[in-house]
Formats: sequence, C-alpha cells, structure tokens
Amino acid sequence: MEYSKFSLGLRFAMTSDSNLTPNDCWNIAFSEVPITHVVGSTLFGTWDDVGDAESEKAYICMFSNLPLKVGKALFAQLQQKPVLLSYLTIYHPFIQNNRVEKCSPVEYLGSVQPGGSVSGGEIAYGAMQISGTLPEICEKPGQCRRILIAPDAWEGKFTSADAARHMLRSASHMLPKACLRTQLIADGGQGTIDALVCSNNGRYLKAAIRTENGETKSLQYGILPNRTVVIESESLTKEELTLALTLPQNKGFTEYVVAAGTGVLPDDVPDGRYATVLGKRIPASQRNNIRVEYRNGIETVLELCEFNLYLSRADWLIVLTRLLDEEGLMKDPTTDALLFHCRLLHKHAAILAFTDDGHFFAKIDETPLVPIETSSFDEAADALFLIIKNTPILPPPLFPPAEPVETVISDM
Repeated sequence: MEYSKFSLGLRFAMTSDSNLTPNDCWNIAFSEVPITHVVGSTLFGTWDDVGDAESEKAYICMFSNLPLKVGKALFAQLQQKPVLLSYLTIYHPFIQNNRVEKCSPVEYLGSVQPGGSVSGGEIAYGAMQISGTLPEICEKPGQCRRILIAPDAWEGKFTSADAARHMLRSASHMLPKACLRTQLIADGGQGTIDALVCSNNGRYLKAAIRTENGETKSLQYGILPNRTVVIESESLTKEELTLALTLPQNKGFTEYVVAAGTGVLPDDVPDGRYATVLGKRIPASQRNNIRVEYRNGIETVLELCEFNLYLSRADWLIVLTRLLDEEGLMKDPTTDALLFHCRLLHKHAAILAFTDDGHFFAKIDETPLVPIETSSFDEAADALFLIIKNTPILPPPLFPPAEPVETVISDM
C-alpha cells in the first residue's frame, strides 16, 4: 500500500510483559496524541512484519496523509511525551514513510475530524477520539530533574527494555516535567545485542546455522553503523560460534563483538576476523592474541553505548538491582560498574533493589536501604521516583569513586 504525503508510525512493544492488544495501543495513542497536528490525517493499524529479527514484536499505530512540515512537527511533539514513549519499542519507537510502506496488510480506522473524532474507517478501535494534551515543558531547566534510567534485566521477569519502560512510566507520572532518557544495560551476556543496537542505531538480522546434529538453528545478531557484527554466544557451541563468525551474508565484515557471558569463550576466531570477546568472568588462561581481545563485559558495553556521554547530561542515574542476601548486600558487578561511573561524574544515584521473594527497597546516594511496602514493581518504582521528587535539588555528594571490581580471575 502506498501512503500519500508524510506518514508516522508509533511502534508499540507487544511483549508478554506489556500484554497489550491493538485496542489498547489505539486507546493509548488517542489519549496521548494532541490534536494539534493530526486533523485531516488518516489512521491505519498494522502488525510490524518488517523487523522479524528484532527482540520485540511491534504493533504500529499509523498517522498518514500529513504535510511534511506538519508531520515533522507531530514527530517532535510526540518525542516529548514520556508516557507514550513508555509503551513503545526501545528500538525505533517511531518509523516514517520508507519503512511504513513495507508494512502490510493494514486496517483503515478513518480520518481525524476537526473535533478530534475519527470517522469513515473500516474498523474501530478504542475511544476513536483524539484527546491528548500538549507535552509538559520545563520552564526553568535548572529546576527540572534530568534522569537517566539504566536498569539491567530482571531474569525470569523483565528484559532490560521492559524494566526501562516500566520505570519511564513511573518517572513520567511522578515527575512530568523531568527530562527522561532510558539506556539498556547488559553485562556481556544476554541483552548485549539489544543494548548495542539500540544505543548505536544499528540493525537486527537473522540467519540460519546448522547444528552438530544436522538441525537448523535460528541466530539473531546485530550490525552497528561502523560495520561491527554483534553476536551473543551463550547458547552456542564452539562449532556453532565458528559458523556464526563466517556467515556468507556477512562477507566483508571483519570486526566482531562476541557476547559470551557465562558461556564458552572462543580460543581463536577464523582468519580475517577480529573479535572482542565479552565475558562476565574471564579466566586468566584466556590470553589475547592478534585476532582476539578478551574484555570485561559491562565496562565494554558501557563504552560502546557511550554511557558516560548520556550520564554526563543527567543529574540522576536510576539503577535496578537484586539483593543478594538478607543483610542488603548488593555486590553485583553490573551495579558496581554503574555506581562507579556515577561517582566518577559526580551524579546522584537512586537504586531500586528487589529480592527473589518479591520485596523492594530504595537507596539514594549513600543513605541506607529503605524498605518499600509493596509487592508490585510498578508501585515500587512509583515510590522511588516519589522519593526523588521530594529530595531537594542539591549538588550530588562528593566522595572519591571506588575502584571498579576486577572480574578477571586466575585459574592458578
């Protein structure tokens, strides 16, 4: 289907965590999109069948038939709607004409009338009435908090993208005028492709590799703008990793990031390939050579994501971590690395900590852990941002940064 003039698609994350339906997506769009730039636009809904290699399935709410200048103004407006953003995919939350045109089939909902109603379509979803308000703008930038939300995955419950959306939604409700940004975090294992591709505007691809028993295995990988290929190898054998490093469609690509996590670490890579291998704990027996460099997972991910650049523009860093014992121990390498960078750049840190049995705690800078009386992650996140809201805007505490935890271990 061809779309006239300018088209803007809102890509809703249809993950098992969000549990959204197309009806939910349109209701959110109707309640969040202001009428300012959408009168006369035609509305279409479609499942995103273009990005099948991506980690998150998406449903698209599409606003079409807009003059280019009006469409660009709408795009700028929606980028300042954090509640809306908290339901969209982290990777390409918005798409425009060139990708919209590849989506099919579509459902036609009708066109937006001057009063905000939608009529004339072949199908109806939700309220069918545009009722969103204009973005809340901070009139005094020095009095509005700048917050970087950088949660790691909650294994068995959330991906880092899910956690980021939940915390972004809480922050936008509690601090509607704050400047909010999310950053996916990974420690060199699962989630590394998402962290690097989303941070660097890379792209997702899929390929089929043959396993040792002759079966075909689907492999998701990423390619960054600098032509670096990113592979997660925790679920691969050494033989399968070798195949992944020599995919025919990647002929001419020589630089690789292999996120091995706790999986098998390659001793070498094929001729003509150069790999940075990321591990959670790298034995001293794994020696660098001309083709392979072994590096700490979380620190390398932060470096490749330009984490310090975004942290330097924030006042607060938001961290999600698991408590390791009843005494409140948080000796987690990922959390330690994030707090190290936070202290290095003299930023405030707010930690939302949880236990496996469903208890939550908040920690602000160097204050002790405070229990949060809820078993709901969303309510716990609300409580954390309420604490931040009630914390006076003060310079962050000055203390020397702790040394980063060494993750290379000796096998002697």
